Amino acid sequence: MKKLLLAVTLCFLATVANAQIDEALLKVKKKEKENSDQAILDAKKMAKSQTWLDRGKLYDEIARSYVSLDSSASMVAYDAFKKAIEVDAAKPGKVTKDAQKYLTGGGLEENVNLHGALVTNGAQKFQAKNYENALKFFVLAQEVKPQDTLAPLYGSYAAMQSQKNDIAAVQMEKYIAAGGKDPSNFTLLTQVYRMAKDNDNALKVLEKGMTVVPMSKSAFKAERVNVLIDAGRTEDALAGLTELMQLEPTTVQYALNTGILHDNAASAFGTEIRKLKDASKRGGNDERKLKDAEETDKVYADELKRIADATKKQPKNADLKRQKADTETRQKENKTTIAELKVKVAKDKEELATLGDVTTKLADLTVKRNEKLTLAKAAYNKALTIDAKNYDALFNVGVFYFNEAVELKSQVDVMDMKEYSAKGKEIESKACGTFKKAQSYFLKAKESKEEEMLTENLKMLENIFKEFEGKKVACEEMK
Repeated sequence: MKKLLLAVTLCFLATVANAQIDEALLKVKKKEKENSDQAILDAKKMAKSQTWLDRGKLYDEIARSYVSLDSSASMVAYDAFKKAIEVDAAKPGKVTKDAQKYLTGGGLEENVNLHGALVTNGAQKFQAKNYENALKFFVLAQEVKPQDTLAPLYGSYAAMQSQKNDIAAVQMEKYIAAGGKDPSNFTLLTQVYRMAKDNDNALKVLEKGMTVVPMSKSAFKAERVNVLIDAGRTEDALAGLTELMQLEPTTVQYALNTGILHDNAASAFGTEIRKLKDASKRGGNDERKLKDAEETDKVYADELKRIADATKKQPKNADLKRQKADTETRQKENKTTIAELKVKVAKDKEELATLGDVTTKLADLTVKRNEKLTLAKAAYNKALTIDAKNYDALFNVGVFYFNEAVELKSQVDVMDMKEYSAKGKEIESKACGTFKKAQSYFLKAKESKEEEMLTENLKMLENIFKEFEGKKVACEEMK
């Protein structure tokens, strides 16, 4: 499970961690602790609820002010208050009432604060990177004071550091339900759900965050776009980006991300187009191979007939016997090929049948791809109006023109001499000009920073231009 990195400082411990402890008082508390530890071993004393109530109050104080005596004192205090109630279960009295009060967060006027003690011990264990034990204290603190936000907040942090993101989500949900309003924690919970592929809950958290912390609405809307992309809801993500661009028109990343999403959609359409073309082409190729193999089989049959006729005249001719054996071996191999090709052709036909009207589908997909490419280019250009030196926008526009040039060049690559003579040079000139356009954007991008892929693209373009020069193709200037 992926671990979220946290930079958490438990500020509320600063006083405890740095407080100067009076050595005389520490000795007194140490003696009181020893007496309490002995008392619960005495049969008469341990049967009295007051013994346990006093022990709970003592260990509560130790947890908050004398932690060196017992780093888990708050847990001892919790158990002691529980025991006090248990001892008087048959006849509850004042001790029971006091213990119940302390277990539900009361007693501050008597210097009892079990919730604070549990959180303090939990925080100390957190700082010592003992996250699993820290979580136990934070969870118990929530039983004492369910309406508090501090314990579930740090409980979620401890769970994340223990790589228990499912528990972290529950803890953070409790923090929010208790009224927690730190926007970073809404975002953190969203990330936990995203890692768990629970996009529905991630979106619910962000929707709530927009209501609870309206001043962070833009940040939540931006995160919402990321969740929608994770969920494969591209059109909803694009709608979210459009809204963000209206709210923050000078934020280049929104325009850039819009272009990338349109670009990705165009690539997906392009993949579908290639699949259709490949399936159609594959079917035709296999049929041609089958036809050739069947023609070859006829040749072998004729050859064997010729050899048979010759053998009747020369029955002892060793060379004829060798020719017959060789031809029969080749014929057998060819028949295996025919059988395999028949299976392939049948499979090709089944696949083509499931594809339906390939021509219509190709036309539809081409239109959709071109629409997305146009939108992508417009979004990248918008990003460049905001930041003319934005590397990603410059690089992506360069890729746009590069791919457009490749498509033009591919038209020439499949031409025969007659077609090339008629219009090949003209198309090559446009392709060269489009490559030049791509190069101009790559070079602008290089002014911002250099990356390996950019360097490789520029080198590739140099080789392409050398090829055009060798063919004496003049590059058409593109607007």
